[in-house]
Order: sequence, then C-alpha cells, then structure tokens
Amino acid sequence: MRYAVMAAGVLVALAAGGPAGAQGDMIAERRAGLGGLGQTMEAVANTVRSGGDTRALVPRIEAMSAFMSTLPNLVPAPSLTPPQAQGTNPGQTRALAAIDANRADFQTRANNMQTAFATLRTAAAAGSISPDLLRSTGGTCGACHQQYRAR
Repeated sequence: MRYAVMAAGVLVALAAGGPAGAQGDMIAERRAGLGGLGQTMEAVANTVRSGGDTRALVPRIEAMSAFMSTLPNLVPAPSLTPPQAQGTNPGQTRALAAIDANRADFQTRANNMQTAFATLRTAAAAGSISPDLLRSTGGTCGACHQQYRAR
C-alpha cells in the first residue's frame, strides 16, 4: 500500500512537471534557433564584406528558413515577458507578451523572414548576395525585434 501511494505521488509529480518541462524545451529550442539565426546572419555579413563565396552558406540559410517556420509554435504564453525589463519568473524570456495578443501578426512576420531567407538563399546559391539584400534581410529580422522583443 505504501509503495502504491508513493508511486501515485511520483506519477502526479511527473504529470505536473510535464508541461513545464515541455515549455523549457521549447524555450531552449527557440533560444538555440535564434542564436543560430544570429550566427548565420553574421557569417553571411562577414562573407559579403570579405567578398567570399556565399554558396557555402546555402545549407545554413536553408536551416534558418526551416527554423523560422517553427518559431511561432515555440513561443508559449507563460514564457512571455510583460513590456518591462527581462522577466524574473522561471522560464521568462525577452519575448514580449504582445506576441500572445498579436499571434497573427507574429506569424506574418515569421513568414516574412522565410521569404527573406528564400531570397537570400537564391542569391547565396548564385554567389551574389549584395549588401542591400543583406540589409533588407536584417531589416526584416529587426522589424520583429522592435515589436516583440524586450531590450
């Protein structure tokens, strides 16, 4: 009997921790993806500045486009921060609560990034990313940051 009660307690604890653990996984996946996006943009910028071959960047750009297709699903409401400085609650990030109120716009901005990455990918494959295209792609990233990321 004592073991049955302990086993039931463990199951309840695991069930209660499941969503929180899943949220933590989503946040970790989001952070890793956004970090990779920043690293890819930096690699593209460095390659363009140095006049290097952009064709080698195609797989990284494709990976970032694929990540952007998943981003809207990686932003659970409990991880969002009120429009203040970085949240202090466990699991809070610099993603603003405005995302939850404007999910359709957030999805549109993620779609815009996928489109920008498709254009960047095409130019990279041709070996011809221009500084203007790079700025335009960065501006598409920045438009989301201005609206949905705490400073």
